[in-house]
Amino acid sequence: MVALPRRIRVFYSLGQLGWSILAGIMGTWLIYFYLPPEESDINVVIPQGSVFMGVTIIGVIMGISTLINAVTDLWIANMSDRTKHRLGRRTPFLRRSALPCAILLVCIFFVPFQDGIHTINSLWLLILLPLYIVAFTCYTIPYTALLSELGRSTEDRIDLSTYISVTWFLGLIIATFAPNIWEAVMTVFGISKTASIQWTFAGLAAIALILMLIPAYTIDENLYGSPNATSLDIKASVKSIFQNRDYRFFLMSELGYWFTNSFFQSSLVYYITVLARQKETHVGLIVAAVGVISFLLYPLINRLSKSYGKKKLMIVSFVSLIVSFIYISLMGMFPFDGFLQLIPIVLLSAVTAAISGILPNAIVADCAVYDASSSGENKEALYFGVRSFLTKFGTASSVIILPTILAIGNSIHDDSGIRISVIIAAIVSLLSLLAFLKYDENKISASHHPIGNLEAQEPTHPA
Repeated sequence: MVALPRRIRVFYSLGQLGWSILAGIMGTWLIYFYLPPEESDINVVIPQGSVFMGVTIIGVIMGISTLINAVTDLWIANMSDRTKHRLGRRTPFLRRSALPCAILLVCIFFVPFQDGIHTINSLWLLILLPLYIVAFTCYTIPYTALLSELGRSTEDRIDLSTYISVTWFLGLIIATFAPNIWEAVMTVFGISKTASIQWTFAGLAAIALILMLIPAYTIDENLYGSPNATSLDIKASVKSIFQNRDYRFFLMSELGYWFTNSFFQSSLVYYITVLARQKETHVGLIVAAVGVISFLLYPLINRLSKSYGKKKLMIVSFVSLIVSFIYISLMGMFPFDGFLQLIPIVLLSAVTAAISGILPNAIVADCAVYDASSSGENKEALYFGVRSFLTKFGTASSVIILPTILAIGNSIHDDSGIRISVIIAAIVSLLSLLAFLKYDENKISASHHPIGNLEAQEPTHPA
């Protein structure tokens, strides 16, 4: 086996660009499409009101789908780890799931009855959304597991994490600029807004499909990866993973991070409109500013993590997060303009976003390689699957807790709930940092890749 040439790194990162476009569409536009504002001119095709304790039809369907997703993460990860296929353990999943991902996403937005509310449309979503999520997981978990196998050293894994962080950001940008595309489609073809949105998503899904297939057909997993399947079933594999003390502490820190990250994302509009007394239109501006600055920081984070280690930079990330929450708790009390009060949030959030966008994936890959080198069992996919499960649990917990806290007070006249939520987030961030301090980077990073740690070179025979 040979080490990874640059072109293969690029091919690998293009797969991330593809599935980031799909994830961006679903994360940004699914609720908007099915719960459209009255002035949006989008056809209403499912019931809009509450069906249970304030929860809407689309909320119920998304909740069921999320639950299914949490369960399938571990199952699909273990299936990938145990696969014995001539193409490898990851490639068959990438090839078989890319097309269903793209088709199911398109079908989700093309309901059977598009001229009004119909029960069949709700059933359509209830069936297709979970299927899409399973297909999406079948691609993303094996895909991320490849990072552990393709990176022969901790520096290689940092590079790969940087590559896919860049393409993840680009995919999100493409998805969020979908309105510019559908406005052009409406103008050129003279169709309704609903139809233009549907065909825009179909076109983006086609582009995403091509990108997702690139690593599936250009990376020879037997040449660059590790074809050795684990012999452990899912129960034994999960038990073995949690015996990795350092990975347990990392997971604790990740659980807290995603809990507070969800707090921040869901409350950002309150920070801007209530505490800083700014307009809702500033939300998009702040998010874009954070994204651009963090993107510009990627090369610096890459170099610093190689020179000083991932742990030190992760500590900086947590400290930035804690400081930002403490600062937010004081917003509105400073004797200067509210917009200017938002600048420290942008800078601190950009630092956290840049570091957390690159290094956690590399740390998971390091832990998986350490496990494989010490136990002889390759469980890379399950390492990423367990992390995915914990991040979803942290996010779901915050979604349940946050509304109750905000209900205490979320207006200009009474902002006590917002400030209490920020203090809670700061405390959880501090606990996450304390957990991460117990992570032994020197021990984990000292392990060698089980398939060798070779210098970069082009293969001597075709991939």
